[in-house]
Amino acid sequence: MKHFLLLGLVWLASFALHAQEVAIPDPPNPPRLVNDYANLLSGEERNRLERKLVAYDDTTSTQIAVIIVPTTGDYEIADYAQRVAQKWGIGQQGKDNGALIVAAINDRKVSVQIGYGMEAYAPDVVAGRIIDNVIRPAFRNENYYQGLDQATTALMQAAAGQFEAEPRARDGDGGSPGMSIGMIIFFIILVVFLISRGGGGRGGGRTYRNRGMSSIPWWMLANSGRGGGWGNFSGGGGSFGGGGGGGFGGFGGGSFGGGGASGSW
Repeated sequence: MKHFLLLGLVWLASFALHAQEVAIPDPPNPPRLVNDYANLLSGEERNRLERKLVAYDDTTSTQIAVIIVPTTGDYEIADYAQRVAQKWGIGQQGKDNGALIVAAINDRKVSVQIGYGMEAYAPDVVAGRIIDNVIRPAFRNENYYQGLDQATTALMQAAAGQFEAEPRARDGDGGSPGMSIGMIIFFIILVVFLISRGGGGRGGGRTYRNRGMSSIPWWMLANSGRGGGWGNFSGGGGSFGGGGGGGFGGFGGGSFGGGGASGSW
């Protein structure tokens, strides 16, 4: 009996030690947006991705951080990423315009966490499609830098309303690329809106139409002709891929509310 009790105590002690092996890291000092604790990327790859994200932060104040770890231990990767994002304060305070990609290499798991202020542009479904369409295929081929580079570009595109989805096949239509019902409804509402704003004589019609068009949110117009929503990454569009900008100045205190997605490869 004593033998089994001793074995149980040893097992509990080893379990407790294992649970403490992986801790939530402190914000890096000096601050960096790309933190590779698994030494997965080459020095050039880390610096190239860092320059890209720093340039994006300098231009937009939106912060996209990347963390690579060997494992998250007993933490579920979504919980681990959420804790890191909140502890570091990725994004600007008040704007909460941050995003975090965490890749746990030995666990073969990845999480994309989205700050409160980014959720309107990159909701859970977009984060999930970035994992499915961008990160997973690259990581399965061990193209880790490519996957992270394209995933950060996809997040930038989502913030600009440019991350579009693959047209999904619907029951009975075989996925043909016709105009969707949502687009038809949108254009009907648009025409009614413009007509209602365009009353009066011929002389003032153009002015009223222009006012009506300018009052419609730009992201509705940007996505109205895409026919299928968000989710497909075309691979281009990265205007922050080069150098430029100084060093990263540090995180601004953004908040995260659990938005995002996680998966494996």
